[in-house]
Amino acid sequence: MFKNANTAIRCNQGAETAEEIIGVLTAISVVSKRMAKKLVLLEQRSVRKEDGKGNEQSGRLSRNAD
Repeated sequence: MFKNANTAIRCNQGAETAEEIIGVLTAISVVSKRMAKKLVLLEQRSVRKEDGKGNEQSGRLSRNAD
């Protein structure tokens, strides 16, 4: 009888531990996804700024050429 009770307790603890691990991994995944999105946005902003500077310079050159 005690053997079955101990086994049941261990199974419950194992299930709780597994659920906790799943929760932690899910949270890590969510945070990773958010960070990846933010990095993409930062990269896009950086590219736009570089393109904007290049376009301004080429626009000045073409205006001077007229």
